[in-house]
Amino acid sequence: MSHSSPLWQALPRAKIDWNGDTPISKDFDDIYFNPGQGLAESRHVYLLGNDILARWRQSTRERFVIAELGFGSGLNFCATVQAWLAAPEPKPKLHFVSVEGFPMSTADLERALSHWPELSDIKRGLLAQYPDPIPGTHRLRFYDDDITLDLWWGDVIWATAQWAEQDLQVNAWYLDGFAPSKNSSMWSDQVLDNIAHCSPSGCTASTFSVAGKVKTSLLERGFSIHKKPGFGRKREQLFAVKQSDTKPFSINSTPWHKSAAKSTIPKHVAVIGAGLAGSFAAYALAKRGIKVSVIDPNGVATQASGNAQGIIYCRIPKRHAPLGDFGVLAFRYATQLYQDLLTQNVLREGTDASLCGMLHTFQMGTASELELNINQLPNLAQIVSDDEANELSGLSISAPMLYYPRSGWISPKALCKALLSHPHITLVTDTFERLTPSDSGQELRCSSQTLLADCVVVTAGTATKNLIPNTLLPTKAIRGQTTQIPAISAIQAALCHEGYIAPAVDGQHCIGATFDLDDCDTSPRPSSDQENLAKLDTFLSIKESRVLGHRVSFRCTTPDYLPIVGQAPDNKALQERYQALQFDGKRIISQACPMQTGVFMLTGLGSRGLTYGPLAGEFLASLINQEPLPVAGELIKALSPARFAIRQLKRRSSAKSRSDWYEAATAPPSLRRPRSASPARSSKPVCRCFRSAWSSARRRGRTRGMGTWN
Repeated sequence: MSHSSPLWQALPRAKIDWNGDTPISKDFDDIYFNPGQGLAESRHVYLLGNDILARWRQSTRERFVIAELGFGSGLNFCATVQAWLAAPEPKPKLHFVSVEGFPMSTADLERALSHWPELSDIKRGLLAQYPDPIPGTHRLRFYDDDITLDLWWGDVIWATAQWAEQDLQVNAWYLDGFAPSKNSSMWSDQVLDNIAHCSPSGCTASTFSVAGKVKTSLLERGFSIHKKPGFGRKREQLFAVKQSDTKPFSINSTPWHKSAAKSTIPKHVAVIGAGLAGSFAAYALAKRGIKVSVIDPNGVATQASGNAQGIIYCRIPKRHAPLGDFGVLAFRYATQLYQDLLTQNVLREGTDASLCGMLHTFQMGTASELELNINQLPNLAQIVSDDEANELSGLSISAPMLYYPRSGWISPKALCKALLSHPHITLVTDTFERLTPSDSGQELRCSSQTLLADCVVVTAGTATKNLIPNTLLPTKAIRGQTTQIPAISAIQAALCHEGYIAPAVDGQHCIGATFDLDDCDTSPRPSSDQENLAKLDTFLSIKESRVLGHRVSFRCTTPDYLPIVGQAPDNKALQERYQALQFDGKRIISQACPMQTGVFMLTGLGSRGLTYGPLAGEFLASLINQEPLPVAGELIKALSPARFAIRQLKRRSSAKSRSDWYEAATAPPSLRRPRSASPARSSKPVCRCFRSAWSSARRRGRTRGMGTWN
């Protein structure tokens, strides 16, 4: 993250004027739908306009992808879901992708959709998951995961560019932005170029607009254009079918995070490791109907995922950067998953988990900055006074706190057992010995049997780099010790300070955890227990407490603190394909990355397994199953296993540039060319570089031989 990165803030809410039951956008001076006839209009323009029902009946694909410009009131989505529920079997699963730069508030959304009682159940399900205006991608699942809604909160040019970069394959477009005269950016050339790239032959698009710019732009991009009868007073509407690619799609970055080889959707996946990472990956795959074999000789959650309790933790970022962006989006997705598991009684309230809220300390000087960042995000975090913190926690707290109302605590071991109890998952308690690619998939040699799977996901923590050859994974194990103490009071919320404490279960609190760098000691230590108790005493003034138990485990961390999620690169082939990056780190190489066929990984969750794991597992399952992805391109790169090898190549380029500058700047005067003959010699980057090096050397008393600053 740099100080030039944009500030991380909530997106602006849609400003609504109401004309009876009709919402009108103040920002664009246009209606969201036809007064009194919005649902019928949506069915006519988009469902009938794209011939959706007939195409579902004729489809042989597993999934039908609809992309929409302008989620607005959600009416088009609700109308489509209603039609899908009524459609006869067999029918494809529905994947609905939509972008919105000005999300409606929950109250406005509910009011807009309440006009149609027949949508009540669909509306209720949507409102239960409807996200705050947190910038980025939000995945929502409905009806046993047969319907997926990806809400991209952000600018339409950004969102459609991300779709194009991901090579999203759309079956039908709902071009439902406000009229081109009201919102020109929704119909810009960049947006239409991105739409064309995401539209394979036979993809359709419909819109209420018949503006000349829309027709001409679609024709130029390989669509055939037809006019159909419009709705109500609207005489005509536009219908388009993609015929051919007429404009090449320009690549503006090297696609090193994409696989160069096409793969098939697997029917059987082997997952190595039964901790949090393996459980989340297996669960996300199993929910898609894929058979999963989870291999772990020690059983479920016996390593770092075996602690008694863990907190669902989130840090509010100051500026946009991959770590902060992914952390907040993962937190929202995780808390929604845990709420669903508790509602379905898969997890037991108060025994396995509780979303009782979490209070976190913060520096008082950052209060105004925090308030600015979390404005309009009450379901994410709120600043509460000391009196409010006392009421929420049941304790005596003498300072304002940052409150996460949807957070809480989870028993990681209970969670892993619940996830792995899915009927499509089989636990194999054998020792994994060797992975061998074969013509029919991946052959996994175990101590007492050999398994054959279409692909394998390695989730073995720091051991992952030893199980997957020819890859560069700079993971590191960091020791952590938790401590069990008797219940000290009726704590009502999870608390994070320099350590953490959760409400008691069976009369005990789990506190911790230490963060011991370069420490391989697997034995619990009294000194670590005392460290945990001292942190708790500093926060809550707990003078004495007995140690009832303790546990040592090792977190698997990465240098950038982000998890590693994706297909394993072939490091040797990667180095050869992208070797030019070591001479010019900004060079664009159009070829995708050589990957190890059928080998994927999910590791490096660090101390954020409960927060990062659910979205990481969902992303990996979407990648393996060749679905629309639930994260943006910059985050895909930030999570990619290939990122470390690419950074290594680019560092060589950067180091070479610095070396050349230094050599030129520090050459003896007799070897220097005159300034007039060497423009590069007088350029500002060289001067600044040498000035910094010379000033630093002078402070250390080592300027001899460096020349002088001219």
